[in-house]
Amino acid sequence: MVAGIAWAQHRGISAVEIQIDNGAWAPATLGAEDTIDTWRQWRYPWQATTGDHAVTVRATDGDGVVQTSAVAPPFPSGATGLHEIPVTVT
Repeated sequence: MVAGIAWAQHRGISAVEIQIDNGAWAPATLGAEDTIDTWRQWRYPWQATTGDHAVTVRATDGDGVVQTSAVAPPFPSGATGLHEIPVTVT
C-alpha cells in the first residue's frame, strides 16, 4: 500500500493520482474530508515488482485545479511541483 496526505487550503482535495515509473496516472482512494482546510489522507494498492521505481503523486483541489509539475519555492505564493520518491523493492 502506498499512502499519504494532500492539502489545498480553503479549497480541499477532490482527487489524488499516483504514477509509477512514468506510467499512466491512476486514481488513489481518498479518506474522509472533515473540512476543506484539513489534510486529506489517500491510499493506493500497488502490486510492486522487484527493482528500483519512481513513485509520483499529484492532487486536484476542490476547484478542479490539478497540481502543476512546475517547481517553485514556498515564498511568496506557495510551493508547487509534484512529489516524487525513489523506491527500491527487494
